[in-house]
Amino acid sequence: MSALPDIHVERLPLALVYAITAGGFLSIYFGIGGLTHLLVARVLPALGAGRPIADRALAPGQLGREIRQSLVSIAIFGGYGVLTAIGARAGLWTVLPVRSPGGVALELAFLVLWNDVHFYAIHRLLHGRWLFQHVHREHHRAIRPTPFSTYAMHPIEALLLGSVMVLVQPFHAFSVPTLLLFPLVSLLMNNLGHMNYDLVPGRGVWHPLAAARRHERHHRHVTGNYGFLLPVLDRWLRSEIADGR
Repeated sequence: MSALPDIHVERLPLALVYAITAGGFLSIYFGIGGLTHLLVARVLPALGAGRPIADRALAPGQLGREIRQSLVSIAIFGGYGVLTAIGARAGLWTVLPVRSPGGVALELAFLVLWNDVHFYAIHRLLHGRWLFQHVHREHHRAIRPTPFSTYAMHPIEALLLGSVMVLVQPFHAFSVPTLLLFPLVSLLMNNLGHMNYDLVPGRGVWHPLAAARRHERHHRHVTGNYGFLLPVLDRWLRSEIADGR
């Protein structure tokens, strides 16, 4: 990572931090979402790889609504980039400009695991009666999920889920490369869960690529399968939807 310029987020203008963060989320949302949509609609079926999961028709205007809601979520996520810079300026945490490739890989591995814990906790909270009726129901309007469902949610839900990084930043000095790469890694996993395409139909639910199958069941049954990438917490906390339902 030494070839990268040193980026000290605490020294950057907050407007620039917001533009970089929101612009980055915008780029990966449409880039990865569009690519995933193309893969599951045309490329993978043509290759005979995997199979679609739910054959229910999309709700009228679903894709347009999902994109509009996602733009609001991305605007909120941009605010978390500003919060990261403000926290670094105030000395609440440190953001390192660079780290070795191995260090970045370890940070990303930790964040993937932490994200699963954070997502499960927030997701279970959102399925409480009041929060589901007034907040999380918006995301569940996608009875058949699509790659563009990933950020289609109520602003309060975006605010809660977007807190995944700032909650752990006081305990570890993450690096700028990690902060830039983690949204990409997270969105790739989120697209996997919402792509409505089973990449490994012959494998069990413990396979990481079975996340699409697990999360489609969550959208179909509403309760259960609250986890993000791995089924570990659902198994331990007995919220797993049985394979085959």
